[in-house]
Amino acid sequence: MDFNLKRLRMRNWRCYQDKVIDFTSNSEKPIWIIFGQNGFGKTSILEAIQWCLYGSDALPTTELLTRFNRIEVKNNPETELLVNLILERNGNTYDISRIAKRKIKGTTPVVQIDEPTVYKNGLETTDSRERIEEILPRSCKEFFFFDGVEIKRYAKRMHTEETRNAIERILGIPELRNLREDAEKAMQAIDRNLAKVASSNESLKKITDSLQTIQDNIEATLRQLEIAEQDYKNEVDILSDIKERASQLEGLRGKLEELKKLEREEARLKENLNHSETALETALRQASIPLMREFVVEIADGMQRNSFTTARRSGSLSLLQELLKEEICVCGRCIDDSAREYLRKELDRLEESTGSLTKEALQQDNLSKRLVNLSEFKTPNFQEVLLKRDGLEEELEETQQSIYRLKGETKGINDEEAQDIWKKVGQSEQSTELKKSKIERLNNERENFKKEEDKLRREREKLAGQDKETATLARQAKLARGLYQAAGELIEWRIGERKQTIEAHTSEIHLRVTNKSTEYRGVKIRSDYTLGIENAAGEIIDPETLSAGEKEALAFAFIAGLNLASGTAAPLIMDTPFGHFDTEHHQNVVKYLTQFPSQVIVLATDRDFPSALLQEIRPHVAKIFKIRRLGDSEDSSTVEVEE
Repeated sequence: MDFNLKRLRMRNWRCYQDKVIDFTSNSEKPIWIIFGQNGFGKTSILEAIQWCLYGSDALPTTELLTRFNRIEVKNNPETELLVNLILERNGNTYDISRIAKRKIKGTTPVVQIDEPTVYKNGLETTDSRERIEEILPRSCKEFFFFDGVEIKRYAKRMHTEETRNAIERILGIPELRNLREDAEKAMQAIDRNLAKVASSNESLKKITDSLQTIQDNIEATLRQLEIAEQDYKNEVDILSDIKERASQLEGLRGKLEELKKLEREEARLKENLNHSETALETALRQASIPLMREFVVEIADGMQRNSFTTARRSGSLSLLQELLKEEICVCGRCIDDSAREYLRKELDRLEESTGSLTKEALQQDNLSKRLVNLSEFKTPNFQEVLLKRDGLEEELEETQQSIYRLKGETKGINDEEAQDIWKKVGQSEQSTELKKSKIERLNNERENFKKEEDKLRREREKLAGQDKETATLARQAKLARGLYQAAGELIEWRIGERKQTIEAHTSEIHLRVTNKSTEYRGVKIRSDYTLGIENAAGEIIDPETLSAGEKEALAFAFIAGLNLASGTAAPLIMDTPFGHFDTEHHQNVVKYLTQFPSQVIVLATDRDFPSALLQEIRPHVAKIFKIRRLGDSEDSSTVEVEE
C-alpha cells in the first residue's frame, strides 16, 4: 500500500484532551480496528480527520464551538484545539495540521480558524488547500470516510441526483463542465461584439441574424427537450410502478382464487356446524328418555287397558240401539212400552258417558302410541356427535385462519384491478415509447440546428476574417468554439472510459458481499447514472425491488467501488458501518475488507465484530485499539492498544 494514515493527534478535540493514535506497524496487514462504546468518541475521531483536511466543508464553523473539550474550556475559556495528521503517499510524508482558537467577545464565545499547514518531507508548502486537494480531493471525501448512515442514505437514493453527482465527482466531470460553460460564455461575449460591428456589413449582418434565429431555435428546442425528458422520466417511473403492481397482482391472482374457494368452504362448514350443534342439542334433550323406559312401558300398558274398557262400552251401546228396533229381546220375551222406555233411558245414559270416553280414548290412544315409540327410542352416540362437531370446529378455524392470512396478503387487491392491470401496463408502455420518440425527434432537431449553427459560425468567421476590424474577433470566436466542442467531446469520452472502471470495481465488490452471488452478473450504470443489477438471465433489475439488506450491500459496493475508481488509493475510514446489515451481508462485508487494496480503519462497537468473526479476520488486523473513559467524565477519553 502506497497511501497510509500513520498518525493522528487530537488536542482539546471533543473528549480527547491530548491524544495521539499511532497507525505505524511492522506488518503489511490492512485492517485497524478501534473499539468503543456508543458515546465514547468513535465518531469524534472520524470528524477530527475530516475537519483537519477540509475545514468548514466537513464541519460548519457554527458547529465548531461544540467541538472544544469542555473540561479545558472550563479551565481556560480562551483555548485552542488542534488536529494533526501524518500521511505517507508514494514515499512522501505529509504533515497536515489545522488549529482553531476559542475567543470571548464580550460575553459571547467565537471561533477563529487558522489556515491549515502542510509540510511535505519536512518542508512547508504554499497553497495548503491546493496541496490537500491533490492528496485527497474534497469532492470525493465521502468515499474515503463514511459511516453506516452514509450507506443507508445511498441505499435509499439509487435513483436521485445524488448518485449522478457522486459518479461525476469521481470522473472530474464538474470541472470539465465548468470548462465548457466558460467556453460557451466566451462564445456568447464574442457573438455580442460581432453583432455590434455587423451593422456596417450587410453580409455579416445577414449571417448574424440567421445565426441568432438558429440559436433561438436551439434554445427553444432545448427547453422542449428538458420538458420531454422530465415527462419521459415521470412516465418511466409510472411504468415501473405499474409493472411492479402487475407483478404483485400476477403472484396474488392465484391467492385471490384460493381465497374465494376458502370463503365458499367456510360457508359450507358453518352450515354443517349449525346442523351438528342442533343435533347435539336434540341428543342432550333426549338423553333422559332411556332412563324412563320401564315407566313409559308401564304407562302405555295401562292406557291400553283403558282403551279395552271404552271399546266394551261402545259395544253395549250398539247392542241397545239394535234392541230398540226389535220386538222380542234376546232372552225371548216381548219388549213392551215400559221395557222400551227403560232401554231408551239406559241408551241415553250410555251415549252421554261413552261420548266423553271416546274423545278421551282417542287422546289416550294417540299418547299411548307416542309412549310406545318412546319406549323403543335408541340411545344416541354422544361421542360420535361430539367428535363430528369438534372436527367441524377445527376445520372451520383452520379455514378462517387461511382466509385471514390470504386477506392480509391480498389487501387492496380486487378482481377488477387484477384483470385491468396489464391493460394499464400496455398503455403506459405505449405512452413511454411515444415520449421517448419525442425526445429522439427533439434531439435530432437540436443536432440539425447545431450543424446549421456551426456552418453559419464558420461562414461568419470566414467573412469576419476578411476585415481587419473583425479579424481578431473571428479568431477568438473560432478558438472559443473549438474549446467548447473539445470540452464536450472530452466529457463524453471521460464518462464512457471511466464508467466501465466504476462498473467493474462495483460489480466485483458487490458479488463478494451479496448473499446471492449466483443470481447476479454485475452492476450497471445506466445512461442517466442510475444503478441497476444485471441478473443471471441478463436482465437489468431495478434496485428498488431488492430487500433492505441487498440495497445496503449494493450501496457499500458502490461507495467502495468509487473509492477504487478515484485512483487515489486512499485509506478507507468507516464509522460503525455494519449496524444496518443483516448477518450474512455483515459477514461478507467484513471478509471483503481483508481484500481491500488500501488501509482500512474501522471505528466499531463490540457488536460489529462478534467473537467468531473477529477471530476469523484477526490474521489481517494490524492493531486493535480500545477507547475508554478516564474517570466518570464523558468529556475525557483515551485510546489504548489492546494487547
